[in-house]
Amino acid sequence: MADVKQASAMLKWLRVMLRVLLVIMVFMTGRLLYPRVSNSTLTKRQMDLHNDVQTAQESSVQRSSHSSNVGVSLSVVHDIVLWTSDRLGEVGIYRVPVLTYTPKGNLVAITEGRRKSKSDENPKIFTVKRSTDGGATWSPSQWIVDDGKSRFKRCSYIGTIFTDDTTATIFLMYVYCEFCPTRSLMLINSTDDGVTWGRPRNITDHIGKNYITHPSPGYGIQKKHDPAKGRLIVCGHGFHDGLGIVLLLSDDHGVTWRHGAFVPSVPFLDTPKGYFDPDECQPVELPDGSIHIVVRNQMVYRCNCKMIMRSFDGGETLPRKYMLLDRALVEPRITSGVWYHNGTMFYTGPKTKTKRSKLFIRWSQDYGRTWTPGTEIWGDLAGYSTLTMLPQDDNHIYMLYERGTKEYFDEIAVTKMKISTTTDRSAT
Repeated sequence: MADVKQASAMLKWLRVMLRVLLVIMVFMTGRLLYPRVSNSTLTKRQMDLHNDVQTAQESSVQRSSHSSNVGVSLSVVHDIVLWTSDRLGEVGIYRVPVLTYTPKGNLVAITEGRRKSKSDENPKIFTVKRSTDGGATWSPSQWIVDDGKSRFKRCSYIGTIFTDDTTATIFLMYVYCEFCPTRSLMLINSTDDGVTWGRPRNITDHIGKNYITHPSPGYGIQKKHDPAKGRLIVCGHGFHDGLGIVLLLSDDHGVTWRHGAFVPSVPFLDTPKGYFDPDECQPVELPDGSIHIVVRNQMVYRCNCKMIMRSFDGGETLPRKYMLLDRALVEPRITSGVWYHNGTMFYTGPKTKTKRSKLFIRWSQDYGRTWTPGTEIWGDLAGYSTLTMLPQDDNHIYMLYERGTKEYFDEIAVTKMKISTTTDRSAT
């Protein structure tokens, strides 16, 4: 009888312990999924992140070696204004340009036209121009998305442009109703080299509402090397309920999509100045198949400079130990252009810490370890910028960017630059 009572007591004790463990598991799961943390935990996470960033900065970051005896110089071929924000007519403000090469070796530029004011939350149109002669002349504007007379905040926000070289398709991914309780991820494409565009389709259900993001202004990539050769990758920032970045992946040429790596801000909600908040992001692929991402440092975490992240598995993860701050790439919190080609990484952005002005193009021949002083392209006010090259032309690079004298978006211009290389025979 005593044995029965002892067994019964033991069973009750085990049930209590199981309930306690279940409560702990639920609590910990909530903390992982929704990291709005206490001050003591936040301090620990911030210190862990700082230690990892410092370690990455002091390490080699597994970069490939490259000979430094080849010099690069740039010279402007021509500079053309594509859109002017004259504040007149139905659409008077143009902002946030994106640029890509086309499957046939032409250029496509797209930008937002804002109807009511310069602010992000107003109804817009997306307008396209094409060039078939290396940027010398451009077509008239063509509207491909039109918010009409939608209400404040219920509008489209331009995102990421990218080309699938296998299917000869150009895509534009963007977000609709960014500041609404429910936002939508949209995809529009052209299969005739950017001449005509299909109707936008909603791919929100592909990604899942918790990962619906704003595809960052710039371009997406199609991987040319393993791992995940042929994969389309878009880097997005911001979420309906928090902050951070996420990589969006497609392995079937843009038919279906899923989320890959996710890096939340710390804290995930209501991030104060000085805390970790990765924002607009631009990926490039390096020859070893890794992905190098240059990220806007929105809350000025430790410096007015860019964050750098790396993926070695095709965008599935962004390991914390490979995150670093590139203090050479100062920024006034802005999206920047990045392009990698034939041993040289190019970067464009204002060379100032607090003001959107003095736009430079700089380059690195050691995979972003060090940067040249670069060349000033616009000495006055300047904003967002992006880069591309034509697949059949190794000698020129194109930059599309905002610039002005009264405001940094008075004009959207494209500058074509010739790339010249010299070999230093004295180098060993």
